[in-house]
Amino acid sequence: MFAWITNVLAALIVSAALVVILKRVSPVFSLVDHPDRRKLHDGVVPLCGGIAIFATFAIVMMLHERATSLPVNFWAGLLVTLVVGVIDDRVDLPAVRRLAAQFLVALMLVNPFSGITIVTGIALPPALLAISFPLLAIVAVFFVIGLINAWNMIDGVDGLAGGCAAVALFWLSVIAAYKGVTELILPMLVLLAAVCGFLAFNMRSPWVARAKIFLGDAGSTALGAVIAYLIITLSIRANIAFTVLLWIVIVPVIDTLSLIVRRVQAGRSPLAADRWHLHHLLLDRAIPPAKTTMAIVATSGVCGGIGCMSVVLGASNLLMTFALLVPLIAHSVFVYLTPTGRLTTPQRRPAPVPQLSVVPAGMGRPDLNINHASVQPATPPRPGILSDAV
Repeated sequence: MFAWITNVLAALIVSAALVVILKRVSPVFSLVDHPDRRKLHDGVVPLCGGIAIFATFAIVMMLHERATSLPVNFWAGLLVTLVVGVIDDRVDLPAVRRLAAQFLVALMLVNPFSGITIVTGIALPPALLAISFPLLAIVAVFFVIGLINAWNMIDGVDGLAGGCAAVALFWLSVIAAYKGVTELILPMLVLLAAVCGFLAFNMRSPWVARAKIFLGDAGSTALGAVIAYLIITLSIRANIAFTVLLWIVIVPVIDTLSLIVRRVQAGRSPLAADRWHLHHLLLDRAIPPAKTTMAIVATSGVCGGIGCMSVVLGASNLLMTFALLVPLIAHSVFVYLTPTGRLTTPQRRPAPVPQLSVVPAGMGRPDLNINHASVQPATPPRPGILSDAV
């Protein structure tokens, strides 16, 4: 126990130290986020939070004798996720290439050819179990891909993605401890500590007015991949129904599914950027960013607690599966009651009325750098979001 506490404290300190160091070197490698019409934040913000978290995680785990509790395919999948995320942070990869990389990562983490997959929680005859295995393997692969994108999509307000990851890791570690899956407890706690070290610089508080660092796509996608892996692994080793553990991450999962449905209904790409995320709907109701983060993180924590209590109390797997309709319906009602969330067709804004403005010589846009008055259309800025997430 003392060794575990030491490792957790070390992860917290190393994570915070790496954040401070990487903040200074990120501009050298162009790992920074610039504000624009879609991203509303003050100044240039480093995108190295994910690197700091998972560098800390790797260092602490490799120095501990329980590092072997995480297999080679886990580290390989994590490395690929981070590398692709860093590249995406720099050059904005096309969606098809990102999905191809995520599919590869899912195959690495799930290893569907191993003969072991997620637990249904339903006693199936041997014949049906043999038939259902390929389907369950496919579900596991798509769950990894889905959670990677879900965590990337909720990364839109200071502290939100990291906060949801922290509560998910906390409840997963509690369940692992209760079920005696000791080989997963330390990785969960070390990663939780590393995330908390990052949140000290990313979540708004009386001491941090705005995020000093972002996760970046590398961090948000890696968190989604690792949490998906831990859920699947815990389902197998503790013989817990997958749908019960789904309560731990149900908030980002439902928000992502809702986004996909609404975007498809609007005739748009499922990966198109918009302001239909749950955090945007709360912001549109004039809720401040800090309170928006706390509301969603608290909701995710409550749902995770329900999932944990169902494991402790031995609740019916079938009951907990159907009970997932409750947060789904609650989210749907909230979206319906929010005018900006229930759009089914793309909005077309009226064309701006040109206004005359005098641009002195030597000022203004380079192509309008002339010595007489220029006509410039007064185009209102498009609504933006608070970070780099889709």
